[in-house]
Amino acid sequence: MTNLMQRHLAPTLAALAACLAGCASQPPRGTATNTYSADQAGKRDEFLGDRDLAAKFVLVGIKTETRDGRLRVQFDLKNTTSADLAVEWAIDWKDRNGFRIDTNPHWQPTMVTGQGFQSIQATAPTPEAAVFQLQLRKPTPIR
Repeated sequence: MTNLMQRHLAPTLAALAACLAGCASQPPRGTATNTYSADQAGKRDEFLGDRDLAAKFVLVGIKTETRDGRLRVQFDLKNTTSADLAVEWAIDWKDRNGFRIDTNPHWQPTMVTGQGFQSIQATAPTPEAAVFQLQLRKPTPIR
């Protein structure tokens, strides 16, 4: 390889390597999901797939109750920024043993005003549901 080729090829390869490293660490818009699990006893777990989203939204005031034999949940989604932000959410339900209850969760779009709250309520689809998993993601672009 000549010096001229090496001088032009080296920066291109370095840029390509940087892009691949950056692209691999940042999933495409709308695909990274943050999951927040809780049960009636108040046990909570967080699994963060999008740290930027986690910095912009926090869950506050999580409440659970059993009404008519089914778990009900309510919480506020707080926007920690000054800008109005769109987000999508869905809830999965699991039984006492951690097995997923066969439902078809639908992604619900919502807009949360800057420094504002969005109250979300849901009722379990069956009496066996003992744990809920809230999933948050950035809006999926329409293709």
